Amino acid sequence: MSEPTDRFVIEIGTGTVAHIIDMDAGQSETDSRFSLGFSGPGEKMCSRGNRYPGDKRVSFAEFASHHDIDKAGFEGDAPDEICSYCWSNTREEVETEQAQSDQSVAEQIGTVGYQLRWKQNGRAREEWYDIVVSPETTMAELDRLVCRFSTLDDFHLRMYGLEDEYLESSLNVLPDHQYEQAGDRAYTRASEMTIADVAERAQLREGDRLSLVYDFGTPTHYYCIVKEVYEPERLDEVLDDDVSTSTDTAAIVNEKRP
Repeated sequence: MSEPTDRFVIEIGTGTVAHIIDMDAGQSETDSRFSLGFSGPGEKMCSRGNRYPGDKRVSFAEFASHHDIDKAGFEGDAPDEICSYCWSNTREEVETEQAQSDQSVAEQIGTVGYQLRWKQNGRAREEWYDIVVSPETTMAELDRLVCRFSTLDDFHLRMYGLEDEYLESSLNVLPDHQYEQAGDRAYTRASEMTIADVAERAQLREGDRLSLVYDFGTPTHYYCIVKEVYEPERLDEVLDDDVSTSTDTAAIVNEKRP
């Protein structure tokens, strides 16, 4: 996923501070939210000062590195080198769009499916498998498909989690038979948690990850990236296609083998 700063660049002109340009915004004067006059690529995020054709534009990351600005995004107060009006307007824009995005994701949960690209740490480029799951797919079904392509066996515990949690899993999901063997009710039975449950917990969106750890003593790490989110109609089409391996609600739809 792109970072919030990717759509914005820093424009360096003749003034005492640099300005922020939204490269995704319209370029005409009628589209301008803040300024009139010269409307080169993108839109300046404040109405102070003027833009000139010869002004230099650099990425936020490049500008921050050059000026030793310790900020990953537009949080907090503006650095001395950047227009505070631009900074405030940009921060508000990013926060508003993030809130709208979060609301959109929340409304989708329970109705959409996901394409999960599973990989093993250290072998990500050599081998991967795309598993498409429905909201009602249980973690037990997902586990059965993961075990189809992996070398995982039942001699050691394996556990699913969010992002890069692995042994620090907040889901604590174990395959059903291992749940019974573990005898620890702090864990969760895989058949009792669905993808919709996970999506609600993690607010799953494209680019997010899930994790899998195998063997708690000498752990091997697997993970998946959410490659695509499917609306219900598209999800049905994908699952109805000719697939190599499937359950009632999920399927391996693509793969790369060594």
